[in-house]
Parts: sequence; C-alpha cells; structure tokens
Amino acid sequence: MAYLSKLSDLDQSLNDLESDQIYIPKALLENDDFKGLKSKEVLLYSFLLNRLREPFDFIQKGYDENGYTFVQFKVDELCELLNQSKSTVISLKKRLQQYGLIEEVKVGKNQPNRIYLTDKLVHYIAQGEGL
Repeated sequence: MAYLSKLSDLDQSLNDLESDQIYIPKALLENDDFKGLKSKEVLLYSFLLNRLREPFDFIQKGYDENGYTFVQFKVDELCELLNQSKSTVISLKKRLQQYGLIEEVKVGKNQPNRIYLTDKLVHYIAQGEGL
C-alpha cells in the first residue's frame, strides 16, 4: 500500500479548507468498504488527515527516509481530543489499520509513533465518491 506523501495527492478542495475546520471524507461515511467504521474511528481519521494538511513543522509531522509524510500524535493528545481512554484510542487506531487507512510505525521509547495515512481514500476521492 502506498502512503499519502504530499498534499497534492489530495483533492484541492481539502487543501483549501480553513485551518479551524476538519475534513471528513464522505467515502468514510457512505462507501460500503467503510460501513463498519464507527463515528469515533471516522473522527480520529479526520484528526489525522487534518494534521497532514497543517503547515510543516517537523514536530507533528515529517518525512521519513523514503520521502513519505507521516504525522505524529501523542496518545494522551488523542485521548483529550476524542475524550476517550488510552485503551480506546489504541483500539481506534488498530481499527483504522484493519481498514487499511493508516499504518503505524514505532519510533522509540517516549516518542510518538509515526502514523502514515495510506492512499486508500484517494481512489474514492478521484472518482468523486469521497468529497
């Protein structure tokens, strides 16, 4: 599976959103491939996608040795954003991985994992199913 490596991989309308808005791809809500996703999982994906479109700062996102863009969130930060427990947030991330929407790579002790958003939704957005 490929990763979203640059914002130009996304539909231009996503890049034009105001920074205080969160984009929720319609495909996550309407496409049969994602019917099993719960609203908390969709919201988590939207937070990850939002972080991808934020200005580059090398703290909350960066490039790996292969040029792929990843985002980083501390688990505690996601707990606060989603108003969920640590175990719930970890379960939500695992579900997104099961659906092929993200891949998570451990970095090191006391460092947030790298979260790669896959290009799975790009197919739906390109066909006009995800806007």
